[in-house]
Amino acid sequence: MTCYLLHAGQPSAKRLLKRVPSLKPYLSSTHLASGDTVIRWGRHAEADPPEAEALNPQDAMARTLSRASMARFLRRMGIRVWSKDRNGAQDVRLVRQYRIPLFDLTPLACFRSDNAPVWINQRIQQLQDTFREVALDEDKATMRAVRLAARALHTLGLDHGLVSIGMGQKGVLYVLDVTGAPVLLGRLLDLYADAVTSFVRREEQRSGVEPGAFLLGADVELILRNAEGKMVLASRYFTRKGRVGCDDRSIQFDGKRLPLMELRPEPDSTPLGLVANLREAMLEAIEKINRANVEWRAGSMPFRRYWTGGHIHFSSIPFSSRLVKALDNYVGLPLMLVEDARTARLRRQRYGFLGDIRHKDYGGFEYRTPGSFVVHPDITMAALCLAYVVAVHHRELPLVDLYQERLQTAFLTGDKDLLRPIAERNLRALSGLSAYERYKEYIDPLMDMIRRGQTWDESVDVRTVWGLPLTIRRAGSARRPQRGTTARAGAAVGRG
Repeated sequence: MTCYLLHAGQPSAKRLLKRVPSLKPYLSSTHLASGDTVIRWGRHAEADPPEAEALNPQDAMARTLSRASMARFLRRMGIRVWSKDRNGAQDVRLVRQYRIPLFDLTPLACFRSDNAPVWINQRIQQLQDTFREVALDEDKATMRAVRLAARALHTLGLDHGLVSIGMGQKGVLYVLDVTGAPVLLGRLLDLYADAVTSFVRREEQRSGVEPGAFLLGADVELILRNAEGKMVLASRYFTRKGRVGCDDRSIQFDGKRLPLMELRPEPDSTPLGLVANLREAMLEAIEKINRANVEWRAGSMPFRRYWTGGHIHFSSIPFSSRLVKALDNYVGLPLMLVEDARTARLRRQRYGFLGDIRHKDYGGFEYRTPGSFVVHPDITMAALCLAYVVAVHHRELPLVDLYQERLQTAFLTGDKDLLRPIAERNLRALSGLSAYERYKEYIDPLMDMIRRGQTWDESVDVRTVWGLPLTIRRAGSARRPQRGTTARAGAAVGRG
């Protein structure tokens, strides 16, 4: 396996080649072998080679050529972008700026300036002297800026680049610019040289992801509903921490009234083990609530303004931009096609967009794009099995450029007719993969739902479709448990 740098003679590219001897200059596609990687640096007429993986593919770079068109694109995807009004005055006065370099979708550092406004009227491709380096977790504003930078880069379909962020007087963050070929001098050259060196070394040593070599986890959000159809606060029964707890979101940001119950099963090396752990967490939640008439609702938005997600965790597996793109193609997209579009499009105004990820303190990351898939055990099983298959085989899976404007717009708005053929093509590509064959019987019900145009049902009580008891007799109590109705596999999953 060899890594090549495709460039148009930029001095920064030449510096990078000099600093990273294991990175080879790209000559032509005839020199490439299967498994090679081409890192594109800036604009170049050469097409992406079909034989090799391309970082910063040509179409993604094209989305950054015009700052104005890029700004319009990002706004349509729900990202705030700083601009000027028609009179040339700033519509928001910036009080702080960030420059965040990323490679392989990983933030390398963060640079901040709190001085008077610095140059932003032209393309931002380098660091200015007024910026100082700060820790990626310096404060909450910095962490938000880093997450926004990764989101903007991924939304454009890029794998590396320099993202510039501005903060308004009220703390609102805006994207100022994104470049896929920053000027590499000083500290920025050091950061990219180290990142590319590590990337090349990892690529040379890669041997695939072995089944059982990583852990799969989840945290799943639900909302409680009483017999009158009103929301019941999860904080009535749970604290924030624990295998069953409350999500941090609170009503009117009071920090006390927490509406969302969160299930956090123990991770496992197999998706079936994780589902078993999830069931155990559900039983713990039932015992603590112990109210037959307090229903559990899941999906995208069981109550207006309160969206719920199903976050899939990965640990002991190398993070990469390709892995996130594979998750978008093979997990986020098929689950979107069975979500209730009416609520899903509302949820995605805030989160659940393509590539919605968070890095975690334990060293792994969580994929946050799907809604709360515990609406039915068949869908839960399929979601976690797909995530497992993608983790094992993401290097082998073909990727569609979902980051085209029309496809991302369709994803955000729930245009299933446009995206269904892509998902069916992607799912066919899984055939023959060893991990897929192992879990095929659990994935196929979801594929059948997609083909039939079925949608999951957010009006069900999760306990009932999972065949769980509505109450559990506590020690010393003569009360008998009430049970739900077990849903047959493939039945009552959703609507046509």
